[in-house]
Amino acid sequence: MNLRLKILLSLIGVMCLYVVSDAAIQHWVVFPRFLELEQQEAARNLQRCHQAIERDLEHLEYFVHDWAVRDDLHAFVHVRNRSFLAEHFKDSTYIDAKLNLVAVLDPDDNVVHQGIRASGFTAPIHLPRFPEDRWPATHPLLQHDRSSKPLAERSLAGLMMTERGPMAVVSRPIVQDGPRPVANGTLVMGRFLDEQAIRAVSEQTAARFTVTPLADIDPSQWQAMPAALREFLRQGGSRHPLAFRALDRSQLIALSGLLDIDGNPIVLTSAAIDRNVTKHGRAAMRFALGSLLLSSFVVLTILLLLLQRIVITPLIQLSEHAGAIGQTGDLSVRANMQRKDEFGDLARHFDAMVVNLADSQNRLIELSRKAGMSDMAAGVLHNVGNVITNVNVLSSAMSTQLGESKLAGMKKSAEMLRQHASELDRFLSSDPRGRQLPRYICQVTDHLQHEQDEMRNHLAALDKNLQHVSEILEAQQKLATGTVVLQSVAVDDLLDEAIAILEASLQRCRVRILKDYHAAPPLRIDRGKIIQVMVNLLANARDAVSDLPEPRREIRITVSLSGEDHVAIAFADSGCGIDNEHFEKIFAGGFTTKSSGHGQGLHYCALAVTELKGTLSVHSDGPDCGATFSLVLPFNHIPELVSQ
Repeated sequence: MNLRLKILLSLIGVMCLYVVSDAAIQHWVVFPRFLELEQQEAARNLQRCHQAIERDLEHLEYFVHDWAVRDDLHAFVHVRNRSFLAEHFKDSTYIDAKLNLVAVLDPDDNVVHQGIRASGFTAPIHLPRFPEDRWPATHPLLQHDRSSKPLAERSLAGLMMTERGPMAVVSRPIVQDGPRPVANGTLVMGRFLDEQAIRAVSEQTAARFTVTPLADIDPSQWQAMPAALREFLRQGGSRHPLAFRALDRSQLIALSGLLDIDGNPIVLTSAAIDRNVTKHGRAAMRFALGSLLLSSFVVLTILLLLLQRIVITPLIQLSEHAGAIGQTGDLSVRANMQRKDEFGDLARHFDAMVVNLADSQNRLIELSRKAGMSDMAAGVLHNVGNVITNVNVLSSAMSTQLGESKLAGMKKSAEMLRQHASELDRFLSSDPRGRQLPRYICQVTDHLQHEQDEMRNHLAALDKNLQHVSEILEAQQKLATGTVVLQSVAVDDLLDEAIAILEASLQRCRVRILKDYHAAPPLRIDRGKIIQVMVNLLANARDAVSDLPEPRREIRITVSLSGEDHVAIAFADSGCGIDNEHFEKIFAGGFTTKSSGHGQGLHYCALAVTELKGTLSVHSDGPDCGATFSLVLPFNHIPELVSQ
């Protein structure tokens, strides 16, 4: 993914996150404010409806007060003349005053007159809530004595549930004006809170107001109510809780309740409003979100153009310049970016760095050449040293044999024969020394023959070692000229030749070689280089077991197939082993655990095996547990030729 696409995706991600965050804020923070305003409006409508009912009660209370202080009503309670009823409590009185209940009681709570009518009807009706002969003293509308107000100001007003629904009722003592007013009965008037009255409240408050008796509320409505409102409608209380319910996206209702004259819940009230606030709020939020999307697109486009000009283009130029240098390796190319900002400074610093890198590369090439020459010389010296060690052993053995030769005894025998040449027959037959001389000459002759054979073998081994030295030097010359000579050789022959080169030192150290060869195809490989590797590995194994008791001085060489096209050669010894901390640097140049070592043998082996496209690994269970070096080589390796 290129830088331009990353920046584009990052900016789009940031803009999307900003839009989503703004939409979330509008949904969870702004929109609830519209909903709160809408609920406040619904609550105000419901409150106005409640206030309209309270005002209707107040008007009814004023009306009852005007009637309760009339002298003719006071006289009617005593006289009970029919003319008063015909004149004042006729049908028009109920209709004009919108009354549904008129009751006149004497001081003993006996009914003097009582009329109950449904709205719009003139025929009287009967309600058990209001007895027709005598009201009980515990009737809610007769509890004036509980008030501490003056007699003329005592009144009871509120709602009562009747068999025909809720009714707004007012009762007041019938009092005659005077210095000492006396109650002469009770006047009660009431109005049904029916559909007509509710419609009047709705028209008065411009709200869709409804009243539902508690007995008419079905269980599903009870369950849908909030707990606070449900508790209020069941037990009452001084605080009237409000609840809100959305009928749909166009209507919202506010719910509450009203108490009767005894303070008990009587009806569930509701006021519905059109959800214009949230409707306009949603439209405003959609407009705001659309404006935000449009502005985000404009800002994103401007940012991309600015970033393209200010950041992306110079970065691409620098990246292409660095890539061209990396691909071609030409350190003479310069960026030459003529800018006066940070990218211009970066380009100038980059050019300066390339100049320094070119100088460092030239110095490094020279140092590498010298280091390579030194490393090559060290490897050659180490390999030659391994052979020279064996040559020294052979030379020492030959010197020892020459010092212990029987040639001096043979010379004395020849001198003795020369002295008795004239009497040789008598000397050989009669002289005791002469009789022993033939047998001695035969023994010395056999010894000299054996000595000659050993010297011949030593000379052959010496010649082979000197030939190997010549091969080492020739291999270095071939490496210098870039040519490689491949030979098809058997693995067994290579190992036997490597063992033969070190045979003298192995015999001197009394080290036994145990061979476990399995049939393997011949290798097409650089013969001289692989023999050097094997000689180094055998020499290391010899040194590892040289300090052990003689019965344990063993090196096991195992040849096996590894996969379909590789052969594995393992050199296992039972010597000093390898510490775990040395595994990572065992093949490093200059690392050695020997007091007289130079750290070049295994390093050379690792490099040579890598050139031969093989692998060299080591395993050891720890100190004094021996070690196994595993050499894996391909059958048909054709190394890449390096030309001058």
